[in-house]
This record gives sequence, C-alpha cells and structure tokens, in this order.
Amino acid sequence: MVIDVETACSRVSSICQIGIVGFRNGAVAFEYETLVDPQDHFSSFNTRIHGIAASHVLGQPCFAGVHGILQGHLNGRTTVAHSYFDKGALAAACRIHDRAMLETSWLDSVRVAKRAWPELPSHRLNIVAKHLGIPLKHHDALSDARAAGMIVVKAIDHTGLQLSD
Repeated sequence: MVIDVETACSRVSSICQIGIVGFRNGAVAFEYETLVDPQDHFSSFNTRIHGIAASHVLGQPCFAGVHGILQGHLNGRTTVAHSYFDKGALAAACRIHDRAMLETSWLDSVRVAKRAWPELPSHRLNIVAKHLGIPLKHHDALSDARAAGMIVVKAIDHTGLQLSD
C-alpha cells in the first residue's frame, strides 16, 4: 500500500486528506481517498498548497472516524510513503485522537528513488515524477500516493531490485 496525507496547518496531526493506493503486479489495484475534518484550523499557507479549506471538510469524518479503515488497509503490510512526513503525521494523529498506532512496516520512496536515480538533483516527488513521466496533481493525496507507488514500481524495473533488497 502507498499512502499520502495533506495537513491543514503546521501541526502534523492536522490531517485533512488521505490517499491510499494499492498495487498488484506493478499496476494500481485499489484506491481510497477521503477528506478528513482535522478538528484544527486551516492555515492560508497550507490551503494555498493543496487547495483544501475548512469549508471542504464540513461533514467529513474526523481522523478517529477513518482510523479503522486505515488499519484495515495498512496493518500487517508494507506501507510506502514519499518521505516519512506521512508516517509522522499518522502517528501524531493517532496520539491526538487516542487511537492505536498503525502496525505497518514503512518504506520511504525517497530512499528508493535515490538508490535508483542518484544522478537526479532532487528526489522530491514532483521532480522524480516529472523525470519518469508519471502524471501528478501535486499535493492531492491520492495523486501523490499513486505517483509514489509508481516511482517504486519503476525503480524495481530500473534496478532489478525487489522491496526486500
């Protein structure tokens, strides 16, 4: 599984969007996306980045309301995220909302990209996606998760290495 989150403000626990993509044999097999009421304020800085405002999350579940869905998709699996920001945000949200930590093994697709394409000047998601011709609507959680997953798929094809390597 691959996950990406967007946050409402500088507090990493302020998750306002979650995107999850599952891959099977190098292709997208499953997608889940939801807006989340972060029960926190929205900073204009973050809203400018991802376009999500408080009005968009009215009536949406809070993190506690989607925690069980996340457990169902991630627990016991390897979860890919592009940098460990998402891992930290999810852990912070679990603490703030008094929910169990997600029981998953994490794989950083930034590290995968650095190993596969060390010559790139940057391994930020948008830079690697552009280099590989992967479509990306940057800072949309579902699109970011899909792109991070495709980076891992293309890295495996490019290097011949497997996730266990």
